[in-house]
Amino acid sequence: MIVRKKFTAIVLAAILGIAGIALPSTAFAGSPNYGRTWESSIGGIKVNGYVQIQASYNDGGRHARRGYQRFTRQAGPSLDTGRLYTSAASYSGDTQVRSRTDSVWDSVLWGDKYVTHYYWGVEYF
Repeated sequence: MIVRKKFTAIVLAAILGIAGIALPSTAFAGSPNYGRTWESSIGGIKVNGYVQIQASYNDGGRHARRGYQRFTRQAGPSLDTGRLYTSAASYSGDTQVRSRTDSVWDSVLWGDKYVTHYYWGVEYF
């Protein structure tokens, strides 16, 4: 009986872990201010990013003015998009959701320096 309970607990933990990996990051976002990335195209060679903000949301006592995302890669060829911004909210009570989606081609070469990195952030009032 103890072995069966332990087995059931392990299987349940594995299923929940796999479900957590398979769900997009937005499933865990409790805020309208977030960014996420995903791969598309054949072999996942296209890297996509999405960032959104909503100024009226109280984000720990702060209100988002604009969001940004950035893609970088050291080599193969090198890449740095700089910060790609959403439009800016004009005041902290603005209820409009502001977002942007961008895409870059990933490197077909293998190795750490050929990995495309994704960053996102929020600038506050």
